[in-house]
Amino acid sequence: MTTGRRIVVDNATLSGVERITGVSQTRNLSNTDNDIICLEKIITAILFSDELIGVDDYTDKYRASRLKQFYFVSFIKMEDSVYSTLAKGAAEFANGMLFSFEGSKPAGDVVSFFEALRLYPQMRWDVFVSSEYLTLSLLVNNKDHTQYENSIDAAFRNEDTDQRMIVGGEEIRPSFSVSGHPEIGDIKAFQNALASGNPKYTGHGHRDILNRLVFGYGWVAERTHFYNAFAAMNGADAYLSPLRDAFCESCCRIKSRSQVNSLLEQLKNKSQLTLASIVEPSGHAQFAMRLPFFTAYYISKMDNPKQCIEQALSDRQRSEFQECRVVFQNFAHLSQQDKYKEVNKILRYLQQSCDALMKKYAVSTGNGLQFSLSLGLAGPSISGSFKLGQLFRDYRYNSFSRIFRNMAVDLTNVERLGELYDKLRSSVLEHKEATYSQIPTTPKFMENRESSYGRPAKL
Repeated sequence: MTTGRRIVVDNATLSGVERITGVSQTRNLSNTDNDIICLEKIITAILFSDELIGVDDYTDKYRASRLKQFYFVSFIKMEDSVYSTLAKGAAEFANGMLFSFEGSKPAGDVVSFFEALRLYPQMRWDVFVSSEYLTLSLLVNNKDHTQYENSIDAAFRNEDTDQRMIVGGEEIRPSFSVSGHPEIGDIKAFQNALASGNPKYTGHGHRDILNRLVFGYGWVAERTHFYNAFAAMNGADAYLSPLRDAFCESCCRIKSRSQVNSLLEQLKNKSQLTLASIVEPSGHAQFAMRLPFFTAYYISKMDNPKQCIEQALSDRQRSEFQECRVVFQNFAHLSQQDKYKEVNKILRYLQQSCDALMKKYAVSTGNGLQFSLSLGLAGPSISGSFKLGQLFRDYRYNSFSRIFRNMAVDLTNVERLGELYDKLRSSVLEHKEATYSQIPTTPKFMENRESSYGRPAKL
């Protein structure tokens, strides 16, 4: 039985898989946790698809190696005019996203993105003797335990690498503004305005991450839009890198923050649930589902990440995964009649499938049951007036379904893998200059306080 279900995987995910399987060297060791999630992404893409496809636009230097390593992915070479059209639409979408500041904190569209990532940035003055350095810092509970934040930073760094590895990739930035200061339209003007008001200004902190986060937000938006448009063109779903999935979730939050939070929290707090949903009379639906963290299952049976991929390729024909693919295909081909009734029926089948998978593939470690949360959308047509509608404009006249993994939950999963973690990183090849990310952090209790070491920076 085959549904013909196709899934698109992006270059950022494949790069993470290459690092965790030892195909390429790892220079930033803070990548490891993110790369494990990339492995999870490729495994789930395999299990829930009949065919994986990708875009053949990788730089010539590494292209042949990538095609060989991912022999199970059908890479499609687009005509230049088609590629250019998709890239132009994606750039326009990214330029329309808003990264702004209000006081010392980010504001605008990007707030929902940071909320999905559980990241709390703040502009601050870092004080050293009589010098003060302007720095975007991350507010954390404990400055001695920042593995999670370092992993997120590594993912942002990878967006810069990804842009440079794409043939013809151009730097993309979102719109930038500062509340109450219409004359400020870019980062440099913002930094200059802050500096001009501080006679002790010495420069930017050497770990400042402002430019990286702004660029990363823009490129994530561009690539997310690009791959979703490519997927629509090829009758496929898009399974994107963890950071790009977080962007999709953030667009859902822009439209309906309270519903998204409610769905995810239901599954976190009630262990017996595998599905929570909200279905509108029109047939539109938002749902969140709980699935096994399949990487934990496979690495418990295998010796290394590469074997996990090979086993997933073998298991994709098992009946439980075929049944799930049928459910997802039904979402994508909803009839235009009795939409509400149809969506609810499909959701019931989805819950049964999730229950069965949790019973068979969920693994418990010393830190508890390993499971992932995904946010889903189903039903015909979304309003083009919202960022979510703009992201999926190629689907606005069709029934569709989309599923976005929650990166924050998956990173927590990785931290709780225990002895399985060592097996997952057993193939990592460390670069001779390998090191960990170093990012500026500030204790959360200092968020609105001033000390001899620093204070919030705002106009």
